[in-house]
Amino acid sequence: MSALLDPTKTLSEAWLQALTHTANQRGGRDIHVVMTIANPGAEDEAVRAALDQALDAAETPGVETVANTIFPAALYPSPGCSWSPDPDDPSGDALDAAAQALYDRYLSMLPVLRRVQANNRGTYFSRMISWPGKEPGGTNQLDLRISRIRGEFRAGRRTNNTLDIDLGADALESEPLRGVQIYAPTDQRTRGFPCLVHVDLTLHEGALHCTAVYRHHYLVTKAYGNLVGLSRLMNFLCEQTGATCGELVVHATMADAELGHRARPRELALSIGALL
Repeated sequence: MSALLDPTKTLSEAWLQALTHTANQRGGRDIHVVMTIANPGAEDEAVRAALDQALDAAETPGVETVANTIFPAALYPSPGCSWSPDPDDPSGDALDAAAQALYDRYLSMLPVLRRVQANNRGTYFSRMISWPGKEPGGTNQLDLRISRIRGEFRAGRRTNNTLDIDLGADALESEPLRGVQIYAPTDQRTRGFPCLVHVDLTLHEGALHCTAVYRHHYLVTKAYGNLVGLSRLMNFLCEQTGATCGELVVHATMADAELGHRARPRELALSIGALL
């Protein structure tokens, strides 16, 4: 119950720690399991390879497939520089063009992606760049957050805690209150989708920190790829805004070790643990 796991330097260690802890709980589930990664993006390639091998043997999508649902890195033509508030720095145009290329490429693919049953209500990334995510033309939450963070740096401010990204509010008031989307109080549906419901971005002393909240985190089939995708999202936002990359916190209100999965989670955690 309420497991605040030790901070780790890599996402591989964080994932393994969460899987090991949860697999040893009654029924292979626990509530409020919190992972903290000091260096988002850093991972142990041997751990990923071993997990991918187990997932492939169990005929389950691998890490990269899951990571792309949060941030499709192959579609982003990074210019290899970071934004600067200096008005004479030419990097801004290149970064804007790269971000727009990412958005355009993904949205051009969205009709095809939505033909897959699991994507019929949109994807995580489509909700980020075209809220509510079912078609192009919606609110681009990432673009708005990038503009906001850049504005803070231009104004000489290096701390801001009002940069949330909404992923789960399917039922909203028809008329947002001054641009703020709020839940409809009349909604009575039980929502099992999406698992990732909220991403909080906090700018503190020039570093961008991220907290992601999962209502149900599947630790074998989804969690590692989710950590990769969230890390890539953070690094994209940092490149686009000039912020340094802070820590990634993932809060699973229900963590699930998926004990019935063909990858045999308890044995998987022990074998991969031997690699670290």
